[in-house]
Amino acid sequence: MKKIVAVTGLLMAGVLMAEAQSHDDHEGHDHVEQTFQSAQSHNTPEGQIGKSAPLAESVPHDHDGDGMPDHAVEDDHSGHDHGEVEGVKFTQEMFDKLGIQVHAAEGGMVARSSVFPAEVKLNRDTTVAVSPRYPSIVLQVFAEIGDEVKKGDALASLENRETMAVYSVAAPREGVIITKDLAPGETAGDDQVLFEVADLSSVWADISVFPQYQHLLRKGMPVTFIAHDGHQAQGKIRYISPIVSHETRTFTARCILLGADEDFTPGAFVRARINVEQTDARVVVPRAAVQMLDGESVVFVPSPNGFIPTVVSTGLADDRTIEIRTGLNPGDRFVAVGAFALKAQMVTGGMDPHAGHGH
Repeated sequence: MKKIVAVTGLLMAGVLMAEAQSHDDHEGHDHVEQTFQSAQSHNTPEGQIGKSAPLAESVPHDHDGDGMPDHAVEDDHSGHDHGEVEGVKFTQEMFDKLGIQVHAAEGGMVARSSVFPAEVKLNRDTTVAVSPRYPSIVLQVFAEIGDEVKKGDALASLENRETMAVYSVAAPREGVIITKDLAPGETAGDDQVLFEVADLSSVWADISVFPQYQHLLRKGMPVTFIAHDGHQAQGKIRYISPIVSHETRTFTARCILLGADEDFTPGAFVRARINVEQTDARVVVPRAAVQMLDGESVVFVPSPNGFIPTVVSTGLADDRTIEIRTGLNPGDRFVAVGAFALKAQMVTGGMDPHAGHGH
């Protein structure tokens, strides 16, 4: 009786093994038409993946005749190899249509920026007041607010109240008249400001900086100013106030803007973006290359079985790039353009987002 049971068991095991082998061969055949050669091959141009791999390279082999694919019994860690998990796959036509690009990871500078409120003001170093030389009576006025003047242009005619001598006041520099405080027949003391002439091609931009950022700023740091309509102007910090304003609880960092257009005229409120921290990162990738899957940051890496999502930890980020601290090494190939399309394919296809994660 024991011999009959043993023989029956052997026959059943043989049937199950044959069915499993047949199932494995069928799956290998279905996948081969969508499986691309590894993008890590030295013969593959950067940004492209080769055409479908031949069947002999895609289907596991059984060299020892035990009825099981050889890689299944290589070692206990074989399940972590990207070649053994199901990745996102495309036909070559769809791959080209989506514009997917694969790059080699490399290092670079990446910065963390913060945005602060700022106000554009007159550059008092290039603004000049015009006053009478003596207590006088205003005879004629030749200029109005908004007039552009050159150095030496007559602005008004006055009469000295003591000597009755007539003289004129002239523009002390080239610029625009921004204030006027006189009219014919009025008296003017020698301390009265009749006109202000300003060079508006140079203005101050005073940035209100929160105290916690004070130790991160220094003279000479570049600043990008953004107007309400998105126009930008560039400047550098020339002055940092050591005193915190009692009213605003902020301190002032001042820039000088040269050649700014009408979006940055005195009185305008703008935003100031400053890179408050930067680092020479070991690996830097485009921000769009990092996608979120189940609350984890991933990048897609190419493998013989498709594109595999790999978990990464990120660091500093700017408008275009982001630092990768772990999960991707210099020289590793990753999807630099088209990662969102791969994520969409994985989500809509109902694929397990953890299938290819490397931790």
